[in-house]
Amino acid sequence: MESCYFKTLEYTKGREQFGQPISNFQVLQHRMVDMFIESELAKSLLIKAMLEVNNNSEEMYKHVSALKSYIGKSGKLSAKEAVQLHGGMGVSEEMMIGHYLKKMISIDALFGNADYHLKKFAS
Repeated sequence: MESCYFKTLEYTKGREQFGQPISNFQVLQHRMVDMFIESELAKSLLIKAMLEVNNNSEEMYKHVSALKSYIGKSGKLSAKEAVQLHGGMGVSEEMMIGHYLKKMISIDALFGNADYHLKKFAS
């Protein structure tokens, strides 16, 4: 998620439209901020889950499920946003962003998708 954010930030600073970098456009800035927030929230959930790992309690399993659920949904969302912000280049083989999206989709499917882990977290 963080790689998607930083690669997209770099791309939008270098890509010009109407004589200015597209990173200056407010709508794109909002989308970039959303990607950044999703990445930071995922990091916070990861830290909480890692702190609980040694406890081997029911709470540990809940935190891991919360993390997996969150990464499944927000990771795909961030990768999709990155592809959109890259435009047609986002799906080209030369750019890693399209590969990140494929990777996030497969990560979501591994060991139960986001909905499965959300149900585990809620129970």
